[in-house]
Amino acid sequence: MDAQLAVAQALRYADELRQLHAGERAQRALAERALTEIQDSYRTTVRALAAVLELRDDQTGNHAQRVTSLGLELTRRVVPELEESELEYGFLLHDLGKVGIRDSVLLKPGPLDEEEIEHMRFHTTLGEQIVAAIPYLSGVAREVIASHHEWWDGSGYPRGLKGEEIPLAARIFSVVDAFDAMTNDRPYRVALRLDEALGELERGAGTQFEALLVGPFIELASEFRPAA
Repeated sequence: MDAQLAVAQALRYADELRQLHAGERAQRALAERALTEIQDSYRTTVRALAAVLELRDDQTGNHAQRVTSLGLELTRRVVPELEESELEYGFLLHDLGKVGIRDSVLLKPGPLDEEEIEHMRFHTTLGEQIVAAIPYLSGVAREVIASHHEWWDGSGYPRGLKGEEIPLAARIFSVVDAFDAMTNDRPYRVALRLDEALGELERGAGTQFEALLVGPFIELASEFRPAA
């Protein structure tokens, strides 16, 4: 093979490689665009569902948005590698199971009796059952929905998980959810002041909440909602 033919073949192979690479990049771009569109659709649908569900027991419809913003920020600070889209979905849909709770219990303006407490607690199990068959909600999101009322000392529900048996995402979210519940009016009580709520979190460190998460959250909550 003479030099000119070798050069010509090398140039032809180089051109073929260039075209293959360009085709691969184009296909990858299309795939990434399609994936982004799917993820946007997931997020839009989940947010819409969360907003609809909240109208049952939160007339402002802002609880899910507040706890999601705080929860994601706390996650970024304490375990950034955990942050992913499914985590956001779990935070938004944490109370999904309340769709099956009777209004007479969900909206009761006073203390619940034993039967009503058990019925209310069923929302974690029902929520988990609903998302278990949905692939993009069956991992971290499912863990948050199922376990955000478990307590660090094992006295929570529905399974009585203890310490690190509780999924990390659920441990993070339980702190955020409790804070938001305390600092906003409920049918059975008025909201606590910021300092009162933070004091309750400190008292719950090591029993209701993982102690290592309470300090970072108190710092975060003070930034988000500075004391008057």
